[in-house]
Amino acid sequence: MAFDTLLIPTDGSESAEAAARRGFDLAEALEASVHVLSVADSSIATGAGYAGDSPSIRRRLREQADGRASTLRETATERGLEATAATREGIPAREIVDYADENGVDAIVIGTSGRGGVTRAIVGSVADKVVRTASVPVVTITADAARRDDRPTEIDSILLPTDGSEAATEAVERALDLGTQLEATVHLFSVVDDELASTLEAVSGADVDAADLRERAQANLEALAADLRARDLDLEVVTATTTGRPAAEIVDYADENDVGAIVLGTHGRGGFERLVVGSVADRVMRTASVPVVTVRPTPTTAEAGGDGPDSERRD
Repeated sequence: MAFDTLLIPTDGSESAEAAARRGFDLAEALEASVHVLSVADSSIATGAGYAGDSPSIRRRLREQADGRASTLRETATERGLEATAATREGIPAREIVDYADENGVDAIVIGTSGRGGVTRAIVGSVADKVVRTASVPVVTITADAARRDDRPTEIDSILLPTDGSEAATEAVERALDLGTQLEATVHLFSVVDDELASTLEAVSGADVDAADLRERAQANLEALAADLRARDLDLEVVTATTTGRPAAEIVDYADENDVGAIVLGTHGRGGFERLVVGSVADRVMRTASVPVVTVRPTPTTAEAGGDGPDSERRD
């Protein structure tokens, strides 16, 4: 699946605009078109402090959303991007996901924080809900990642943490799509969770050799790398393993190796060989200094792993 169309929501806040600029950088590199979306949050007009719905507030929110989307579209157009502006009214996360589905976008690019107070439209909780419910990959950008000027904006390398689970395999495919389109090096990475190994050893009473687990993880990565190279995708693939706390190690590896983006599944393997799971993805999304591309498992894959996406209620 090529990343040919990106959806970039905005609420007009500084952090959202900064994330949008990084989204435009990505669109330029991918030669993708963009849809700029601003949602007039209907809950504001009907929320606390008002006796019922307020048509005047609703109208004002819509006008503000129109202005935000139009201004950001102009910025995209000035950068030579094919851009569409759209405004919707409703619950932000739901409208973002529905717009993506209805317009066939290939990925959503969203900041992990936004404006607070009465004019709030996109905040961390909205990004969380979009990640949990979107049917396409979601690129989350922290404020740190959006404002960093000490690294190039182009993405010439991608970090792919993987545990070999079916859900992680879906992230592999999306990472390959992105890497091929950007002509980027793909880093396959596994983390042996030393805390989990110690806990299992204490509970089971059996010896759990972290070094042996790391050797097995490296062997699995080498097998995956060989498979990818056999596809003749004209991609450079490198492998690495380490021991530690998965989220922290993923973020540190990205920083130390100057990777341009991280791609990972939102669910991974449970039990003894768990390396990448939803909680790890959440921590990486919140702390990474580069864009993070999350990939939800399809219903069949998630059900096979016992953690289906339909378990997340849209709200």
